[in-house]
Amino acid sequence: MPQPAVVEADELSRDPAEPLTAHLIDLRERLLKSLFWWILGSLFCYTWSASILSWMAKAAGGVVFTQPAEAFLTRIKTAAFLGFVAALPFILYQVWLFVARALSPRFRRLCFGLAAASYLLFLLGAGLAVFIVVPAAMRFFLAFGSAEIRPLMTLTGYLGFVVSLALSFGAVFQLPIVLVALNQMGLVSRRTLRSRWRYVYLLAFIVAAVLAPPDAFSQVALAIPAIIVFELTLFFLN
Repeated sequence: MPQPAVVEADELSRDPAEPLTAHLIDLRERLLKSLFWWILGSLFCYTWSASILSWMAKAAGGVVFTQPAEAFLTRIKTAAFLGFVAALPFILYQVWLFVARALSPRFRRLCFGLAAASYLLFLLGAGLAVFIVVPAAMRFFLAFGSAEIRPLMTLTGYLGFVVSLALSFGAVFQLPIVLVALNQMGLVSRRTLRSRWRYVYLLAFIVAAVLAPPDAFSQVALAIPAIIVFELTLFFLN
């Protein structure tokens, strides 16, 4: 039985000038394998979905559901989202096997490194949102309540708020990947970006206003890390 490294080398060494049907068959195989890993990850995460939702609800002081199947469907959505995040390295590997044959060795190494860094940065951004920003945001918003004005958030609405912030932070933390890739291609330089920092800062707040929930706290909480990530990325550019 061939070793995985040998299999990968064989797959990447195929002649890229294959018939279109061969590429379509290969694409179907990659999609089916990616779907398998996603389903497997979702089934695994479903066993923890109730505990995860209960932990998340503590930051909101508890939530309610207003439809009979809402709690069940929310657990499935949570498991599907977490399962996709857990299976993403395997999915990216399948994407890599499909596209790497069309790339030069230099771009293969660059893309492989950027894909690994992209996943780690996404986890870092999403983790920052879930563990730090969401609890702080909920403390801020709940402080406006009173004995007569009490919050009553639904499970679906609260989960949508958390997922929206997690995805927004995960997306913003892809900024280093974009800048490094553009820098390696010679399209931007550290000097150019440094001279236009005002426009970058303004763009960070505009993007935050688009991606974050429609409240000033979340938008500022997203824009500031984006600016910090931008400044830190400049140290790694030419």
